[in-house]
Amino acid sequence: MQQSAARTWALTGAGAGVVALAATAANVSALSVVATIAAVGACVLAVREAGQGASSPSSRDGAANGDVSLGQVAPLLEALPDPALLIDREGRIAGSNAAARRQLQFEASGLRLSAILRNPELLDAVQAAADDGVSRTVAYEVSAPVEEHFKTYVAPIAWGRDVGALMVFHDQTAMMATERMRADFLANASHELKTPLASLTLLIETLVGPARADPEAQTQFFAMMQVQAARMRRLIEDLLSLSKIELNEHVPPTDRANLVDVVREAASIAAPVAKERDIRIEVDAPAATIVVGERFQLAQVVQNLIDNAIKYSPNGGVVRLRLGVAPDREAAVAEAGRRWDEAGRIALLSPPPGQGAFVFLRVEDEGAGIARRHLPRLSERFYRVERDDGPQREGTGLGLAIVKHIVNRHRGGLLVESVVGQGSAFAVVIRQAADAPGIVVN
Repeated sequence: MQQSAARTWALTGAGAGVVALAATAANVSALSVVATIAAVGACVLAVREAGQGASSPSSRDGAANGDVSLGQVAPLLEALPDPALLIDREGRIAGSNAAARRQLQFEASGLRLSAILRNPELLDAVQAAADDGVSRTVAYEVSAPVEEHFKTYVAPIAWGRDVGALMVFHDQTAMMATERMRADFLANASHELKTPLASLTLLIETLVGPARADPEAQTQFFAMMQVQAARMRRLIEDLLSLSKIELNEHVPPTDRANLVDVVREAASIAAPVAKERDIRIEVDAPAATIVVGERFQLAQVVQNLIDNAIKYSPNGGVVRLRLGVAPDREAAVAEAGRRWDEAGRIALLSPPPGQGAFVFLRVEDEGAGIARRHLPRLSERFYRVERDDGPQREGTGLGLAIVKHIVNRHRGGLLVESVVGQGSAFAVVIRQAADAPGIVVN
């Protein structure tokens, strides 16, 4: 009867612990993470009591003698929504959940924590939790392949005579990105909107003053006001688009997209604009190329690159789009960004190393080219190359910044090469979907 009652209490406690764990997924505050750790403790105690209640006296004696290990607690970590690690007193990983293995990019248990984390403050916190029973909160940042921020909660945990530390990584990247996005948006918008607003103010003052009785001047000024209003609209749209992209930049996409379809559709959309200046768009692409990516964002990348190529091409020129698949990263970089012998070139964003095929898209124009000194700054917000071949082209100066952040979210690369007097080429390199049929370039 006592064993049955103990088993009933233990199973009820375990269920309550799992419910508490699930509840933390809906609240990501600091208190919720503390609740998560407490829930793990509740589950541990519950399962331990369940085991003792259902076992024989000899097995209970074994548990009392410390014949248990932290590894027995490890399956409970899978119920946690955040990445979690269980570390023994020797600094080895006794358990982990799928979120932690995915975030920290490791598979096997038994590894030393120092082999996958090189943060001294975190390692010290884990040691203090295991040796002295001290709980700590440590800020942990990752800079590559994208910037990520975590608040890591480290707490002591004991199972029988085995002691260690529980680590829970609470992702704060989105919150910090939102704060930075607000500050950047206000700073950029207030700075860049000054010019069109000043122009509109001057035009309005002229209309209500000297041009009040001049219909011809009014028509001219109304057209100028329309241009400035359109400029402000494009600027705000691009700023909002860039802010939205940056907000989710740390979360890689999981959808599939046929990049060939994206490229051909973008070229078709741009064709009427190119035709106005007698510019021809040529597309060289295989039948299909599947990548892991968000179709709408990939279309933004291709559209921005084509628009830039058309903008800086001479009347009657040609914009060439070449899409292909290379067997590895080095071959893709060579095909995409090293085609002209005398070119100045730079990787605005380097594709990450890895095995497998890579897809590349190269967009070439026949414009005036870009001097080497300008190349490193091309993806900066609002950076415009000063040109000597006529008036400045229209644009917000955000197109390449948008391209870079989208490509970074897709864990790809952005390459540029240019020859003054010949033209420029912008190339994107993205990993091919693992099960996609490969079309290897020669």
